[in-house]
Amino acid sequence: MSDYEHYGDTQQSSAVPERGGAGNAVKFLLIGAGIGAAVALLVTPMSGRECRETIRKGYRNALDSISEQTRNLRERGSNLLRFGRKKA
Repeated sequence: MSDYEHYGDTQQSSAVPERGGAGNAVKFLLIGAGIGAAVALLVTPMSGRECRETIRKGYRNALDSISEQTRNLRERGSNLLRFGRKKA
């Protein structure tokens, strides 16, 4: 019989605080992505110049995509504002 049962306390408290949360999940996700990218660069069959060019193209594509999405979002926001003003 444990002390909790002996004294009638049925809720056992843990001395170890709970860990986790979204912050840790994001942190480990980014660490894993970084490690995966480093390993991929080390074992790739491309030369250094080809690898850098591929990275450069990916970076440019990502920037273009972000710019386009930002433009679309601004346009949608402007349309919503115009629509709201017409209703009011």
